[in-house]
Amino acid sequence: MKVVHLNIDDTKGGASIACQAINNALKLSGVDSSVLVQKKFNPNNVSIEFVQNLFQNILYLIRFVLDYLSIFFLTVKKRGRFSFPFWGIDVSKHPLIKEADIIHLHWINGGFFSLETFTRLADLNKPIVWTLHDMWAFTGGCHYSDGCDKYRMECSNCPSLKFNSAHDLSSKIFSEKIKLYNNLNLNIVTCSKWLAKCAEKSKLLNGQKVHPIPNPIDVNIYKILDKNKVREKSNLPNSKILILFGTMNLKEERKGFSYLRDSLIYIHERYPHLSAKIELVVFGSYKSNQELNIPFKTNFLGRINRIDRLVECYNTADVFVAPSLEDNLPNTVMESLACGIPVVAFNIGGMPDMIVHKENGYLVDSISTEELANGILWIIDKNRQEREYLRDNAREKVLKNFTPEKVAEEYKMLYRSLGNH
Repeated sequence: MKVVHLNIDDTKGGASIACQAINNALKLSGVDSSVLVQKKFNPNNVSIEFVQNLFQNILYLIRFVLDYLSIFFLTVKKRGRFSFPFWGIDVSKHPLIKEADIIHLHWINGGFFSLETFTRLADLNKPIVWTLHDMWAFTGGCHYSDGCDKYRMECSNCPSLKFNSAHDLSSKIFSEKIKLYNNLNLNIVTCSKWLAKCAEKSKLLNGQKVHPIPNPIDVNIYKILDKNKVREKSNLPNSKILILFGTMNLKEERKGFSYLRDSLIYIHERYPHLSAKIELVVFGSYKSNQELNIPFKTNFLGRINRIDRLVECYNTADVFVAPSLEDNLPNTVMESLACGIPVVAFNIGGMPDMIVHKENGYLVDSISTEELANGILWIIDKNRQEREYLRDNAREKVLKNFTPEKVAEEYKMLYRSLGNH
């Protein structure tokens, strides 16, 4: 059985990390699995890069610029990413695609796949597994619908577009996808049960069998470390309660940083005796001129590119806060739990797939600053024995559900069901 995974790149973003983890898990389980990416950024990675020469690199840059300009001029930025499938590569003639028994798609936007790319793959008449890391596959272009449910019937008058109408670009893309999907041997995988339900209710994937299979995590890398030692190494105080938050971009509204900030203001005002005990630790893209108005001392670690450093970062914390308003199965939550760090999050998306309320974290049922603050307080108010209980449960949840061995076996069962390989 030969499987080729396709993803925009090898390192940038949660879907890229998940794609690599799935490929590694499959290889360890005996599957002949490989990854084809549009652009490779880590030379030590086993991924194969499509862009191989100067001419292809120029075309890549042109597609990248066109993709960026279309998003910049045509979409409402505060509603999150909207991708246009107008520019892409014909991957159907690549040796890995020709040799593969199964083509496995991941995050293929950003100038990698156009609708024409899908048409070329359809001509190969091979099974296509598509692991959805967001909602783009069944919408008119948005990656997260932000409460809009038009994808259940037909996208139009899209609130994510600056120029919307009954026959806007979301409507055209939606119509083209309907025609395209009818000719594809599609097999849909979602990383969370929430996304599976959304896909099943969509018009584009209605009638498709959707398989919820989580992303795997290497529990030999993401593990519990000595908290005092990693704090000393990171120049963080052993005597303080450290609240951790991390994301690719603090300005992305969907990730809910404003709710964390306001909940910290609430704690500061209502519980002044905690003011000297709490510090915030933040990793991710941050511009020094951003005014965040956080009442507690904040330690900015910037973007962390080394996995060992990231593991140390998680282990410095007493609690990880993931206040996303809409999310699939964020790697940061699973990574935190694997390191024994309890997580506070809103009860949305794939969060309940990972967090068991008051067992390994705290699920906040209402999108509320005050309730998020109460969740944080519930965690940090625990005594040593109670914190150890939360730590052990956090780690155990990952060991039972998200190991590479378990996830690989679920994918192998799906692959076997697609033919006699």
